[in-house]
Amino acid sequence: MSTMQATSFVFHTTCNVCNQLRKAIVAPLLTLYKGIVISRQLHANYQVAEQLAGRGDFKGMSVAEVANFINQKTL
Repeated sequence: MSTMQATSFVFHTTCNVCNQLRKAIVAPLLTLYKGIVISRQLHANYQVAEQLAGRGDFKGMSVAEVANFINQKTL
């Protein structure tokens, strides 16, 4: 095995290890990040629903109904 072949083999093996490690770390972090973003959006939607419930186009609707309507439009 030449030096070039050995270097290429080590580089390829190292890249595979790094890719597997990256996948193992990124996937859970991405899931956590998406959960945080959705949670913040739901909270903001509920706050808006509290202000809109029973007014204007939402007359006769409860806060939960308005929040559900907003969530369907934003998520």
